[in-house]
Amino acid sequence: MDTTRKLGKHGLEVTPLGFGGGTIGNPAISIETSVATVRAAWESGVRFFDTAPWYGVGRSERRLGVALSEYAPPEARRETFGINTKVGKTLVPERLRDDSKKTLSPGGQVRTVRDPRSGFRVRFGYTEADIRAQHHDSLQRLGFASVDSLTIHDIDFGYHDPAGIETHLAELDRAGGGGARALEELRATGEIQAIGCGCNLESRNASSWDTSAHEDLMVRIADLVDLDFLVVAGGYTLLDTRALWRIMPLCETRGINVIIAAPYASGWLADPSGAATYMYDEAPEEIVTKSTAIQAICDRNGVSMSAVALQFVLAHPCVATVIPGAKSPTEATANRANLEVEIPRDVWDELKSTGVLDEAVPTP
Repeated sequence: MDTTRKLGKHGLEVTPLGFGGGTIGNPAISIETSVATVRAAWESGVRFFDTAPWYGVGRSERRLGVALSEYAPPEARRETFGINTKVGKTLVPERLRDDSKKTLSPGGQVRTVRDPRSGFRVRFGYTEADIRAQHHDSLQRLGFASVDSLTIHDIDFGYHDPAGIETHLAELDRAGGGGARALEELRATGEIQAIGCGCNLESRNASSWDTSAHEDLMVRIADLVDLDFLVVAGGYTLLDTRALWRIMPLCETRGINVIIAAPYASGWLADPSGAATYMYDEAPEEIVTKSTAIQAICDRNGVSMSAVALQFVLAHPCVATVIPGAKSPTEATANRANLEVEIPRDVWDELKSTGVLDEAVPTP
């Protein structure tokens, strides 16, 4: 599983197992543990690292940059590993808290978060000027002169009402705010090698997947920007393969690759006991029932559900890499172990024969 895979149309190669940097942005995890976690991922063979300004309001980027600069072997040039970060959110200094700048998503969650430790507040923006400034700011936080790819982050019904969606699409449009032009020029000049877009399924936006709204939105974004990949989180796991409706076919038709985030459904598939959440919320009854059925099949075959979950997503031909998170060195090492477990053919056959997976779903 160490053979690299192509991500996009412009030469970027990634390891099948990457590292999701969302968890190390949590202030409850110490800097020392975060750095040790990235080091463990590196030592397990990971050479593709994902982060975002949103994760810990800058904390993930800072910690990832420190970890990679300190723990990547001295002979490892910057070109030997890949970093993906995201655009669409500017971190604005707010020395004194100003709650007039706090806005809510349609579900009532705070969307323009202010980090009380740093005093930076999130502001959404997808114009050419925004994206160029966000790219520059990310390089400063990471401490590297370049990143390999940029992902359009959270133009999504979980964060914006329909009017907000239209505003941000206009910002991205070449004929409007020019965000797409900025991204494509950065790629054309070699400052980045690939452009992506986030495609999430979680409790805060699940209703947009129940209709065609979310899929329609992804098509519109793909029409505005020449995408190399989508980062699919929640929509393609052992428990939910809704991305097969239109998202994966869109990728196949347009030559867009896929990065799978949250392969364990925010931890649930690694620990369905109730200690973990399912896509950042309480697990619905049907998910609990399906998880119980999957667990029974795994137990009968002597394999862990987390290993089955990780290897399942990599079997789809569009998927280039999977980026599970980790909050400790032990978890980073376990991700590699899950990739190397030999899964008996009987597991995949039984998952399909019992209806947990559709017969047409690709499996290893």
